[in-house]
Amino acid sequence: MDTPAAAPPPPPPFSDASDATSYSDSGSGSGSGGSGDSEEEASSRVWDSQDLRAQAERNEEQLLAAMSVDPARLPALNDVLLEVYAVLRPKPADYEQRNALVDVFSKMATRIFGNDNGFPVVQAFGSFTMDLFTPKSDLDLSVNFSAEIEDQCPRKKKMKVVRKFAKVLYSLQRDGIYCGVLPVVSAKVPIVNVIDRGTGIECDITVENKDGMTRSMIIKLISSLDERFQILSYLVKTWANIHGVNSPTAQTMSSMSIISLVAFHLQTRHPPILPAFSALLKDGSDFASVEKNISLFKGFGSTNKESVAELFVTLMNKLLSVESLWEHGLCASNFEASWISKTWKKGVGNLSVEDFLDRSQNFARAVGKTQMQKICTCLVVCASNLTDFMKGHIDASKLKTRLFGRLSPDDLVSRPRLRRGKRDLSPEGRRGIQQERTKRAARHEEPAHQANATPSTARVATVMRPVRHCRFLGIQSSGGAQFACKPWWPFRIVPSGYGYGLSVRLPLRAPHPGPGILGRAPGDLIRSNSGILLPKQGPLLPTPLRERSAGTRRTGSGRDEQLHPAQ
Repeated sequence: MDTPAAAPPPPPPFSDASDATSYSDSGSGSGSGGSGDSEEEASSRVWDSQDLRAQAERNEEQLLAAMSVDPARLPALNDVLLEVYAVLRPKPADYEQRNALVDVFSKMATRIFGNDNGFPVVQAFGSFTMDLFTPKSDLDLSVNFSAEIEDQCPRKKKMKVVRKFAKVLYSLQRDGIYCGVLPVVSAKVPIVNVIDRGTGIECDITVENKDGMTRSMIIKLISSLDERFQILSYLVKTWANIHGVNSPTAQTMSSMSIISLVAFHLQTRHPPILPAFSALLKDGSDFASVEKNISLFKGFGSTNKESVAELFVTLMNKLLSVESLWEHGLCASNFEASWISKTWKKGVGNLSVEDFLDRSQNFARAVGKTQMQKICTCLVVCASNLTDFMKGHIDASKLKTRLFGRLSPDDLVSRPRLRRGKRDLSPEGRRGIQQERTKRAARHEEPAHQANATPSTARVATVMRPVRHCRFLGIQSSGGAQFACKPWWPFRIVPSGYGYGLSVRLPLRAPHPGPGILGRAPGDLIRSNSGILLPKQGPLLPTPLRERSAGTRRTGSGRDEQLHPAQ
């Protein structure tokens, strides 16, 4: 059944070019993300913000009425969405694996570049830090050489760091620990991709990615204001993945653009659920300032009682209803919590989602014109399926399959995706292979207390124990904790525990090929024939090291140092 389209907008009330916000930053547009129009052509058909906002609201209201939402069917839809969310949520083992990998790469960076007052250190950002990842998500990592918020690392140094990391990872790949090592130093952001064989987790390692870390931190803190933000972000990201519209490399939506659109929807509800980001960033984008301002908005959206189902339906309705307005300069602004009019260097965007930190940037700049049509088609199909469900034409099970696929247990498990990367086959590289293997064998010699452990168990014990303790900038690899500066990042990533009190049976994990740096991935930590409860709400920040150190003792020194519970 076709869903009625939004009413076409009236003839555009063209405004003077000065009414449209226009930027000339070199990174604000892309060949695929913009429409290809010149600034003159774009400004000639751009509406002003007030007219765009009024038309968007009219379109949204008309389309929602055409969808015939039945309030009696919303509780059933809510159950479907929360069940999907509960199945997608990572298990405790997923957090432990990723935290352990962060430690492993941080120690690797110390071995490669030395220890300069606690640096370099490898830190996570992206979906893992925002607690919006699934077991299949990549792990974004940044090699940081300072605690400065601003990126002060020259591009040539970043390329050099990526090459050095790749050289070490190639040698470990030959030992079967990693696979798919692929450095891309010519990219705008130099990066090396690598997959841990034991867990199947793909890691994307960059250098001094402070922008990514800051945005991730802000989203994580904002998630603490209302659990519906995290749940809805999970659901929409999953929907976009299933339907192939969550890939900037394929000229569709990035995860940050999706998350920002979800936040924008919650900002524009009546009453609003999230505040304008301008109020959160008024004192700067550093961790302390954002945390302080966010604390002032606790309970901000409590007067809005809309369920996840209502928000999901109205979000899809909102995005579909403005399909014809993007070309007139429509832009979603989290900073202002409102629709605004905006053009970019290469004209209007096919989809415009303003970067809340750098307002000259478009989170959705990668979206191509053809791919935008695909996104709109997916939105139409989604609205049609929701309408069919509201009218009783399909049941909850069929709706879940149409929206999110079958959610097969195998699909929720990360598996190595082999890539063909470069190998160092130069004479110098060949001569160094045997020497490197000899050094690694000496470094990885088992401690005496692990002599009777299996190889897999010994490796997990060696790597996993420090995870629960070493989690701050400036900690030396040997000796006590020493801070180079005040910690500004929530290093220990813990489950947020948003579960709406659901109790569902989670699928068992399939075994993973290869040993990997962490050994074989453990099975589910919690199993029950009658289902399991999601973890309760955990703290946003880790317990300070000085408060935990009393319960631990250190043995050994240097790189063989281990942390054990106090006897």
